[in-house]
Amino acid sequence: MRYDSAEDGAAQVLRPDAHLGTVALITGGGTGIGRAVALDLARCGADVVICGRREEPLEKTAAEIEALGARVLAVPADIRDEDQVTSVVDRALGEFGRIDTLVNNAGGQFTAPAEEITSKGWRAVHRLAVDATWAMTREVAVRAMIPQRSGSIFFMAFSPRRGIASMVHATSARAALENLAAGLSLEWSRFGIRSVCIAPGTILTEGMEDNYTATEIAEWEAAVPLGRLGTTEEVSGVIAFLASPAGRYVTGTTIVIDGGADAWGAGHPAPRPEAKK
Repeated sequence: MRYDSAEDGAAQVLRPDAHLGTVALITGGGTGIGRAVALDLARCGADVVICGRREEPLEKTAAEIEALGARVLAVPADIRDEDQVTSVVDRALGEFGRIDTLVNNAGGQFTAPAEEITSKGWRAVHRLAVDATWAMTREVAVRAMIPQRSGSIFFMAFSPRRGIASMVHATSARAALENLAAGLSLEWSRFGIRSVCIAPGTILTEGMEDNYTATEIAEWEAAVPLGRLGTTEEVSGVIAFLASPAGRYVTGTTIVIDGGADAWGAGHPAPRPEAKK
């Protein structure tokens, strides 16, 4: 099911020294979009810190980055724990002395009808997507970016932005991140810090291929005007560009990367009202 895509997409467009001398921290950096972002920034000269809950994918991605000749620090951590957030930043600053780019990629969700989402399930999704993201953002900003008077922070949302059925807990959390990116741009621009929200559509990751059938994937493709799902490199390339000097005037906005899905809408007939019992 994979589509042809350059593994070094950003490197084909950006100069190999576009991020030279910078340090990037990517949460959820061992797999999927986070892995692709880490590799693209490393190809363009950045030193990279990746963190995530699972050690094995972190080590695998770190080995790929080292093979590119870049410096990398892999830190197993659960960023829902604020002490572990502090530890990640401690290690990043101890190793590299600064943080120039923060990509808040970590997140998790499940599908369920809205009426079946319990308070516990709601809190679990928001704790990682919103609370942990804010803890990491504030820690990096206060300890690194504000003192150095520079930095770029990225948040991950969803497309379509109008809502996704069976995902109201997750979409409401990601909508909060869109607003956070906009608000921080108003407050932290005075420190030279930019904040941007990235809203990918349905991206064909290894996890999607492992957990969904070809029929289900084909249904999602049918809702995309470009006629296919996106690749992780098509998201990471945009982030690598926006984090570079070429993106230095972009802040406080949401960049949608979805093949036109948000413009098209749901792409399927609306569900019919149930008959009254």
